[in-house]
This record gives sequence, structure tokens and C-alpha cells, in this order.
Amino acid sequence: MDARRLTCFIAVAETLHFRKAAERLRLAQPALSQHIRRLEEELGCQLLRRDRRRVELTPAGRALLEAGRRALVSLDQAAEAARRTAAGQVAPLRVGFLSPASFSLVPQVLRRLRAEHPEVHLLLREADSTALLEEVRLGGLDVAFVRGPVTAPGVLLEPLRREPLVVVLPADHRLARRTRVPLSELARLEFIGFPRESAPSLHDAVTGMCLEAGFSPAFVTEAGDWYTIVSLVAAGLGCAILPESVSTFHREGAVYRALQGSSRHVELVMARGPTPPGPALQACLRIVSGLTGVDLRP
Repeated sequence: MDARRLTCFIAVAETLHFRKAAERLRLAQPALSQHIRRLEEELGCQLLRRDRRRVELTPAGRALLEAGRRALVSLDQAAEAARRTAAGQVAPLRVGFLSPASFSLVPQVLRRLRAEHPEVHLLLREADSTALLEEVRLGGLDVAFVRGPVTAPGVLLEPLRREPLVVVLPADHRLARRTRVPLSELARLEFIGFPRESAPSLHDAVTGMCLEAGFSPAFVTEAGDWYTIVSLVAAGLGCAILPESVSTFHREGAVYRALQGSSRHVELVMARGPTPPGPALQACLRIVSGLTGVDLRP
């Protein structure tokens, strides 16, 4: 989408007056009208209704106004980051993370980075572990926080923390009355989980612990994110086994219980490329090392 056309549309949408919008932009009114017409042709929908008395937004126009404002802010921020980087005033750091990891260590790291290194410009990316590791390998991310145990050729992996697993149950289930649930009690329940390709370490840990308890988990439903999984459990569609950090998310109708009968866990792992880290990544490594006690040598 052409940023100039979007700017013209936002000016008209905010003033609901073509002449006033043209004056704001210091643009001839016919040229402004042409920009709006071409934007509507590009999108294939009408954004404004105009007659002799007034101009009003269509539903599509209202949607574009909200999203368009955010888009222009993002463009301005990207341009400013480029200018500051070229002037040596900012060090960009591309950080990837998966949602449960953001509940514990990641917010602390980002908070410290902003407080201690205001020159670092953070670019954040949320995805599953498989996608994040591939982006680190290809150089699209400087560092990522993923679930382990995991292997990834061409990527340096540093285990940071071990985390136990908990069972998520419907609040009205009979097992929800217990504070600790024997793993064997889940044998007859239906399971909800991640597809193995998006969370292999977690999927394998859950499957392995269930096999050790004498049964194979029946995964009847899969979802791509943890909050959907918890919501499906709350709806009574089954149970789930997830990292303990997810339990900070409250969802009415779902409860979290400790598991009895298995010592399996998952790891929080930091992944980065094999090349020597720049100043921004070095600062990140020092902070992570201080918070975890793990020696992260550049």
C-alpha cells in the first residue's frame, strides 16, 4: 500500500472534509481526490461516501483508519531506527520468543535492556520454537528463547532453566479437586496439545511421561498456541499438559494442578547464531547470565 495515499486517506477520514484535508497536506484538492480514488481501486472497496453536504466513512474506511494510523506510526519508527542506526545512535537487537517463555525470564531481560542500554532498539518476534530456530539459523534473529531439549545444526544453544509440567483440567472435573494429580489418572482422558512440528520437545516430553505411566495419550485436538489450548480445556474438551509458567494465565473454567508420578520437565533455551555477537547482543548475554547464573561467554 502506498504510504502517500494512506496519509491522504487518513487526513480526509479525520477531517471528513476534502478541502480541509487538502489544506492540511498542502495539496491541491483534485490531486487529493485522485489519491483516494486510486487507493479504493487498489483495495477493491469503497472507503468514503461523499455528497454535496458531507463526507462519511464506510465500515471498510473505519477499519482502514484504525489500522492505517498504526501502520504509519510503524513506518515512522522504522525510518527513525534506520536514521539513528546510520548515525551510530542505536544498536538494533532482534529477539524471538515463544509465549510461555515471555511469562518468566524474557520480560526481565527486556526490562533490564531498556533500563541499562537505552541505545538498544528492540525488534521482537513471537513464534513457535521450530520457526524461531530457523530464523536464528538464517540470520533473521540475533537471539531467541525457545523450549528444549532441542537440537538445531548451525545454532548455538544454551539451556537456561528447567521447568516442571502441570496438567490443565476443566474446573468441574473430579480430578480438579486434588492438589496433585497422579499421571496414571489421566489415562482415560482426551488430550489437547500442540502439533509436534511446532513444539517437538514439549510433545515428546508429554508422550514420554505418559508412556512411562503405562498409557499412550490420546491427542484428539491440536492448537497452535497455549491460550487456545487452555480455552479448549475450559470448554470441557479434554486435558492438557503444559509448562508450569502457563499457570500464570487465568482462564475461567480451567485449573492447573501439579503432576504426581513423573519427573519430566522442559527447558528454556537461548539460541543464537555462531558469529561473534555485536554490542547489543553482548549486553543481552550479560543480562541473561546475571539473571540465570549461566555462563554465557561471547
